[in-house]
Amino acid sequence: MYKYLLLLKANSISKEASFRRESDAVRSVRLLRQGKVREAFQHAWQGYKEHAWLHDEVMPLSGGHKDGYAGWGASLVDPLDTLWIMGLRDEFEEALEALEKINFSKPNEGRVPVFEVTIRYLGGLLGAWDVSEHKYPILLEKAKQLGDLLYRAFDTPNGIPVPYYDWEHHGTEQLRGENGVIIAQIGSLSLEFIRLTQATGDVKYANAIQLITNQLEMTQNKTTLPGMWPSQVNCAGAIISFSSQAYTLGAYADSLFEYLPKTHLLFPSSEQYLNMYRTALSTFSQNLFFRPTLPGNPDILFPGSRTTGSSSSTLDTEVQHLGCFVGGMVGLGSRLNHSPYELEMAKRLTDGCVWAYENTPSGIMPEIFHVDKCVDPASCTWSGEGNGFHRVDDPSYQLRPEAIESVFIMYRLTADPTWQEKGWKMFEAIINHTTTDIANARLANVMDAKPTKVDSMESFWLAETLKYFYLLYSEPDLVSLDDFVLNTEAHPLKWEWHT
Repeated sequence: MYKYLLLLKANSISKEASFRRESDAVRSVRLLRQGKVREAFQHAWQGYKEHAWLHDEVMPLSGGHKDGYAGWGASLVDPLDTLWIMGLRDEFEEALEALEKINFSKPNEGRVPVFEVTIRYLGGLLGAWDVSEHKYPILLEKAKQLGDLLYRAFDTPNGIPVPYYDWEHHGTEQLRGENGVIIAQIGSLSLEFIRLTQATGDVKYANAIQLITNQLEMTQNKTTLPGMWPSQVNCAGAIISFSSQAYTLGAYADSLFEYLPKTHLLFPSSEQYLNMYRTALSTFSQNLFFRPTLPGNPDILFPGSRTTGSSSSTLDTEVQHLGCFVGGMVGLGSRLNHSPYELEMAKRLTDGCVWAYENTPSGIMPEIFHVDKCVDPASCTWSGEGNGFHRVDDPSYQLRPEAIESVFIMYRLTADPTWQEKGWKMFEAIINHTTTDIANARLANVMDAKPTKVDSMESFWLAETLKYFYLLYSEPDLVSLDDFVLNTEAHPLKWEWHT
């Protein structure tokens, strides 16, 4: 899930493929599509501006607003870098004027969701600070203001932050560590806090993250599925521990694994994050990835989940839209590992999510569904009936970015224009079904040919989903993967390198 770009040294690993000179006809189609994406963003941004300015979300059917992320204007801050990337300079400047009014030292609610605030606000501020080439000091000023508030959530005996920070009642006594914490809530903070250290020179933010990383590394091979961490963690003791035996690359754990290779690129002199990624990749590629049996027998992969017991280990063929980041992660990791085999695996994983878009009545992937696993992955033969979905557990579409992010990364890694065609089918279906007079809305059931809209639009629609669609039809040197690394659920953050 999350969003960042890392500026690499010139002698680092090249990630983008070599792109051929495009014909006038191809360029014309690409620019037309890019313009359509930009128009979709402008429509949703205008709806947010008119109906929910300085609130966290606009309600795209009623015109109301929601404040679920401390009430600082998540849909304003989160997509600041998207405004810049799309060349919407007037809108960017106007948003910075509004940013002056936000006091990140004082939330508008009592308990601050540390993880969500970090990825939406701190990532948004730092991303905009970097893509705008450090021309707007207010972005770093606000990032430091927010970072100092979030840093207080790490005031626990073991240094592991509480997932929800009760800032109003935190006095001189230390906070208590908690049990039942979602693993992503502690494992997906590294890029933002490390970048804040780089930008400000204050080492306290990166030092706080190092305490978490050391404990994750210490426990990685001591779980019931060595190499992976389960979805929930006990942070109440001196060392984190696990009673959960549920392992997934979807909700609760996704961004933890995604951050590993990206954070290595931030610290190439240290092998800690890269070694953790390689260990995790070996485990989930053997224990979670599976080839499904589907009509037409496509050679694709899905990431499932696994539950371990005292004497058994069971694969659950549940597929989540949140897990669609995995194709992009494995693709970028293939460059770190110099592995053509991993790149082919990444293509099959990304094509799995493309299949899920192409085979619903609406043309949009459901949030959660089940498919059947091939008995023999080398020789799949479909013998069933229907469209291949064994069960659709959650038929909604929440405007999520994970699938299109991986499609975009595959295009940049391979220079294969078929990824642009796959992405365009996704975009047309999404825009056709989600657009309202105000903005864009979630969908209740994508298994209906005409899904019912739901009165919700989270900030990642502007900050991530439309950004990746836009970059898919941009010139390869706009946010080039030779200079940047994308982190999923994500918008870009450009990291400046300090040696």
